[in-house]
Amino acid sequence: MAKYLLAILPRQKILILILFLGLFFRLIFLLEFRSTPFYPHPTLDAKYYDQLARSVASGKLIQDRAFFMGPLYPYSMGLVYSVFGRHYILPRLLQIILGLLCCVFIYRLGKDIFSPSVGLVAAGIYALYKPVLFYEQTLLSETSMALTCAILLYIITMQGPKSHVRSWILIGALLGMNALLRGNALLFTPVIVIWIFVCEFRDNRHPFAVMSLKKMLFLFLGLLISILPATLHNYAAEKDFVLLTSNAGFNLYIGNHEKATGLFEIPPRVDMDQDPSGSRVAEADKGRSPLKSSEVSRYWSSRAWRFIGQNPYDFIKLLLKKLYFFWGRTEIAQIYSMSLMKKFMPILKWPLPCFYLIGPLSLIGMGICFFKPDRRKILLVLFAHIYVITLLPFFMTARYRVPIIPLLCILASLAIVQFGKSVIQTRWKVSGMFVSGFIILVLILNNTRFFSTKDEASQFHNALGLIYKSEGRIKEAIEEYHNALIVKPSSYAYANLGTLYYERRDYDQAIGYYQEAIRLEPDNARMYFNMGQAFLAAGKSDKARISFEKSITFDQRVHPLAYYNLALLYIKLGEESKARKAMETYLKLCPNDQEAKALFSHF
Repeated sequence: MAKYLLAILPRQKILILILFLGLFFRLIFLLEFRSTPFYPHPTLDAKYYDQLARSVASGKLIQDRAFFMGPLYPYSMGLVYSVFGRHYILPRLLQIILGLLCCVFIYRLGKDIFSPSVGLVAAGIYALYKPVLFYEQTLLSETSMALTCAILLYIITMQGPKSHVRSWILIGALLGMNALLRGNALLFTPVIVIWIFVCEFRDNRHPFAVMSLKKMLFLFLGLLISILPATLHNYAAEKDFVLLTSNAGFNLYIGNHEKATGLFEIPPRVDMDQDPSGSRVAEADKGRSPLKSSEVSRYWSSRAWRFIGQNPYDFIKLLLKKLYFFWGRTEIAQIYSMSLMKKFMPILKWPLPCFYLIGPLSLIGMGICFFKPDRRKILLVLFAHIYVITLLPFFMTARYRVPIIPLLCILASLAIVQFGKSVIQTRWKVSGMFVSGFIILVLILNNTRFFSTKDEASQFHNALGLIYKSEGRIKEAIEEYHNALIVKPSSYAYANLGTLYYERRDYDQAIGYYQEAIRLEPDNARMYFNMGQAFLAAGKSDKARISFEKSITFDQRVHPLAYYNLALLYIKLGEESKARKAMETYLKLCPNDQEAKALFSHF
């Protein structure tokens, strides 16, 4: 098809048509996403980015702690907020522009490495690729990383024997920008270093070792220029050495523990809304606070490595499972479930390209690259494999595929174009091999029994319940929490129901839901504290005291009010020594509470 179009229209005009088509669908996605409850309410990673962007926009360039997630995206958002105000439509419009710009680089990569037909088909696939269109509407870094990956690959593959050695500073800087979006991009460095040596050895036009070392020097110089500000920020914030981000240990634990599934699940006792890094749990278990970000990361990573060391076969099974999750057709969500968002966004029901096509086709394209290999083709395949490998130790979600979708689109379009040529040239044996391979891969990667969507649906409904509650839509919030529980019993959904009924002063209902939450998560200090508050409000002092005592047993810093309430309850029971000790602890945590100081002075 691309060949016939090229015969009728110049390829530049075809590319422009592709871009207009991509813009048309992106605007539809934007309009429909804007009408969803999630548009003004970022969740999880998007919430972290939004909060950090607001902090930057207010002029706070040095944060209180080292970066937990990549800083480039939220700092860019902060710049937009500071110039134009906090309007959620602006980052999304910019991401649409970045997505269209990515189409251009995809075309150039496909054209230069393979053929104009491959470039156009790849750009067309990316312009209409449903998950990309969807994630461009979220406040997440995937769109930015997809573009920087495409630009990085384009500039590397442009390098020839006569290219200026200083261009490797730009390559290093782009590599650093990728790492500032997501730290695993640093692991591309060995591939680029190997590329430098291979190219110099094959070109053989300069002293091999000298030129290779010069290029490496400039590569690392550009990389240092990019990432050094983040390292210096982290030291200035906490006097702690954190190269880029501190989330590696936490994410490693999510992907590797006794109950790990290979997908994102909130670890027990962690409140992702208030404490996304899990520092409170680490501090409670370590018995000291505050812990530095690197210490928190080491706490979680040590738990993960302990599991791996004690259960090597389970670890290997998890790795294989996550590899299958990456190449499988299902768009595994982290809150933003595309399948459940269809009720808000009818465009998601349209038969646009998805991974069930791109995945198998790109694997076939990788195979084709090895029939007539050259170093640029092999580079693309290596980048794809290295990226996947860097994700496997952690957990898998569909949006993590987005950064290399440009690369996979090129490989998939190579398979499509080669199949078209084999049909036109009546090479039926080759065509049959292509069709057979595609069918086999689709059947293997489409085994939905391996893809659990219960956690995804539960997280989606729970997040929606929180949004409705924040908007005062209590009836709808209750319905969503119950929907989450129908899919999968969750301590967080029960706890959220308990909090909702507590705020409505229906204390008996609140206590019942808190008890169900504790049954599922019996060592969660926050849930014991909340239940103690409900018991106290219901006039059940003895049960309130027991709940508060359990809460501080699991986490001594769960909430200062636990100590204050215990002090009052001990006074009623005539246990003055316990009351004095509880009040002393409370005043250490809240030294400015004059009312508590006055109360303390009486006993």
